[in-house]
Amino acid sequence: MKFKETKFFAFIKKFGKYHITIGIFLFIILIWDENNIFNRIMLDRKIHQLNGEIEHYEGIIKESTDRLNELKTNSDNLEKFARENYLMKKQDEDIFIVEEEQKK
Repeated sequence: MKFKETKFFAFIKKFGKYHITIGIFLFIILIWDENNIFNRIMLDRKIHQLNGEIEHYEGIIKESTDRLNELKTNSDNLEKFARENYLMKKQDEDIFIVEEEQKK
């Protein structure tokens, strides 16, 4: 008994069942799966961005650590830091704060 060949069977006969199976598998893996290529690219970009932030904050930590060691070892630097940042003064001193005008 012969059956009538449909378009679907003609397609399978033309491309072969192995090629179609591989094509469906690649479609599922690359596009339809939750770990598809688009999510992978987005996650790689996020990882790159976070690595940049890590490097930035490591630089800030290193600068702060160097500054802290400098302040701990030299009392003149500690006094200068306290005067500039916290407006501290000695008993017999007056502090005048001069602000520059902002140009428009």
